[in-house]
Parts: sequence; structure tokens; C-alpha cells
Amino acid sequence: MKKILLVKTTSLGDLIHAMPAVTDLHHAMGDVELHWLVEESFRDIPYWHPAVTKVHTCAVRAWRKKPFAKETRAAIAALKVDLKTEDFDLVIDAQGLVKSAWIVRWLDGEKHGYDKHSIREPLASRAYDIRHSISRERTAIDRNRQLLAAVNGYLLSNLPLSFGLSIERPSNLDMPVDTPYLVFLHGTNWSSKIWPVAYWQALAEDMQQRGFQVYLPWGDDAERQRAYEIAGDSGAVVLDRLPLTSIAYLLQNAHTVVGSDTGLSHIAGALGTHTLGLYGSTNSKLTGLVGDNVKSLQSDFDCSPCMKRECPLVRSDGVIPCYERIGPERVRDYIVRS
Repeated sequence: MKKILLVKTTSLGDLIHAMPAVTDLHHAMGDVELHWLVEESFRDIPYWHPAVTKVHTCAVRAWRKKPFAKETRAAIAALKVDLKTEDFDLVIDAQGLVKSAWIVRWLDGEKHGYDKHSIREPLASRAYDIRHSISRERTAIDRNRQLLAAVNGYLLSNLPLSFGLSIERPSNLDMPVDTPYLVFLHGTNWSSKIWPVAYWQALAEDMQQRGFQVYLPWGDDAERQRAYEIAGDSGAVVLDRLPLTSIAYLLQNAHTVVGSDTGLSHIAGALGTHTLGLYGSTNSKLTGLVGDNVKSLQSDFDCSPCMKRECPLVRSDGVIPCYERIGPERVRDYIVRS
């Protein structure tokens, strides 16, 4: 049995975009022992795919902050031992960054990755024994699928795109999920992706009046505060802070999910849930939602997509102009039709 290590450490959306490649590998190769290296905070995500045998974790984000600390050196040494003990036949770096190549170079086994023209950090390609040319113009999902197919010598022509995910209800999730509900994913790490709070408020009030329960998850203090602003007195529920697997289960069973271009929106789409993505600063042609029941609404404002983390045109009331073209009425119509 061939033993393969897939290196894809971050981010949330990127991990989800790698899942169809895992499905391809499982269907094309059959009996493969697939291991996955991921950041510690995302350790549960690879296990959402039944073809993943074992997950290994790193903490590169933390190590960068204290590169010479005793605990950092000890953690790196432990990871080296853990990975080298596995004796992988193949190591595939689907991240294509210096931080992932730095780990890959430690390992035995045939090392594969993108060539220097196919990644934005060309230096990373020096860590690989075999380098593959895959256009950067392709979507992230296509690039992952093409890479694993090239490494393992199978064709994608007869393999339909499938995320292959299935989330079982976590034992610690005690909230009811047997009534129609919506999940509003208002959180994002780019301020330019934030749909106006007033729009979320109007949508929440409308949907609550139509008989839907609206749930508002959050990931940090700023998002928690925004969630309470959105909920107001509409009856929408601000959730407790939940583990990723619990959130994924809620997304899987929702009537509809509405969100910005963020990892959780991509998870919802991958799980087959009716999902609407709101795109202003980012490009839905490159990072649009993928799934059987998704729609990506792209603003037609002059400078959209600008690909800027912060909008230089933001109004004094906090509204980003490109989202004026994606008002709550358009979102409401999608939900009602779903």
C-alpha cells in the first residue's frame, strides 16, 4: 500500500479546496494510506474526508513568533521525528510556500510540488525532487486536482468533482437543528469583505418574520460584538463559540447559508448546502463558491474586485461602496427561492 503525505497546512478555505483532490485520489488509486499535515488549529478538518487515514499537526504560525524559543525547537524536533518515522513513499506539497517547503525538505520519500512558475514563492520549488507545471490562472480546486493527478499518474476526465465530505453530529452540540434555520457568516479577516451591518440587520429581521431562525456564529471579540449588533431585537441567535466541526455540522444542515468570501462559506458550499457568497473586493471567478447549490454574487462596482484588504473608499458610516450593489433585497430573493 502506497503511503502519501499531503502538505496543506492553511487556511480554512484552502483546506476545503483540497478535498476534491483527495476524493480523486481515493477513487483513482483505491487502497492508499493518506496522511495530511495541517496547522494545529485546523487538525479536525482533514478527518471530515473519510479517505484521510491520519493527521499530523504543525504550528508554523506560532513558531515564527518565537523562532529561537526552547519550546519551538522542541516542537520542531518532535515533528521531524513524527514525520520521518512514517517513511512516506510520496510527499506532496500542495501549499507551495516557503513555510511548507521548509518542512518537506526534511523528509524522505519522493517530494513533489509546483515548479517555480506555478507558485508565488518560487524559492519553495527547490525543495522538491519533481516539479509540476500547473497554471496559476486555474482555480485553487483545479490546481490541487491537477497536482495530485500529475503526481500519481491518473486522468481527471472520468472523475467528477466531489468534495466527499460528511460531518456527523458532535456529541457536545446540544442546540436543536430540526427546524428551518439560516446561518449568517458575517466574519472575515479582510475589512474590505465585510457586508454592511445594516444590511445584515435588515436581512435578519426579514427572515425571522418569515419563520426562519437565524444563527450568528463568531470567531473573535470583534465578530462577537458585530453578531450582537446584527441580532438586535430581531430574534436572531448569537451562538456560543463553537469548535469548527460543530459549526460545519450546523452549516451542513442549514436551509441556507449567507456569507462573505471566507472559509466557512466555502465549507457550506462543499457540504451541499444552499449557499450565497457575497463578493466585493475579491474575485468570484478565482475563489467563487463551488458546490451543487451555490451562488456567488459579484459586485459590479467599477473597482470590484480590487483584491485589497482594506477599502480606500469606505464611507463614514462604514459602508463599502461595492456592497451597495448587493443589497439585502437580492439576498432575500435568493433565500426565498432556495
